[in-house]
Amino acid sequence: MKEKKNNAAEETQQKTDAGRRKFLTSSAVLGLGLPLAGLADSAIAQAANAKKAAGTAPTAPAAAAAPKAKSLLVERRRCTGCNSCVFACSLFHEGAVRPSTARLRVLRHQSVVDVPIICWHCPDAPCVAACPVTPKAIAKDPETNVVKFTDEKLCLGAADCGSCIAACPPEFLRPHPDTDHPIFCDLCDGDPQCVKACDKQSKETGQTLRSDSQIGGLHLSYREVTPKDAIEGLMVNIYYPNLDGKRR
Repeated sequence: MKEKKNNAAEETQQKTDAGRRKFLTSSAVLGLGLPLAGLADSAIAQAANAKKAAGTAPTAPAAAAAPKAKSLLVERRRCTGCNSCVFACSLFHEGAVRPSTARLRVLRHQSVVDVPIICWHCPDAPCVAACPVTPKAIAKDPETNVVKFTDEKLCLGAADCGSCIAACPPEFLRPHPDTDHPIFCDLCDGDPQCVKACDKQSKETGQTLRSDSQIGGLHLSYREVTPKDAIEGLMVNIYYPNLDGKRR
């Protein structure tokens, strides 16, 4: 009898302990759930506020596009003969560094002076006037200020014609080694790569090549200055003779 009472007491105690553990577990779950739910609500609210703030924040104005170049300018006395402009030009147009196909070149005289030869984008375009075929193979674009082919198939080539090359005041035009057609400067669609290359390479000496967004090209009063004249002028004005009067 006494043993039965003891067993009943133990069973009652076990039920009591199990109930206590279940209560504590439930309380713990609820206790943890409440702060987690609060954190989740807080995170959602913060994200919503951030999105709202981003939507109302002022956006930076888009940078204005630089005006397209309509002509090139050159300060010959600053040229060091690095040929960065030539390399950049041929790489842009031909996909390879090939100086013979560049839309400009640099002449070196007696290893002393370097003279960039560029298209002057003449207002009256003597090269176009000299083209003998009808209709003309080349024309000056009034919007971009560049001379370009109207139909390259009409061009007779330098070997059979070369009239435009002979008429070019700065002696800039020359035939492409592959096509024998004259190479015209197209100003890289208004963003001359030669100017960019010169700017990067001339931090110490000063920039040689520049672009101008105004249509006009070189003033006609300077058009009689040939590359030979430029070389002689640079030799006289920049480099002094030796004691014997000769330049080396």
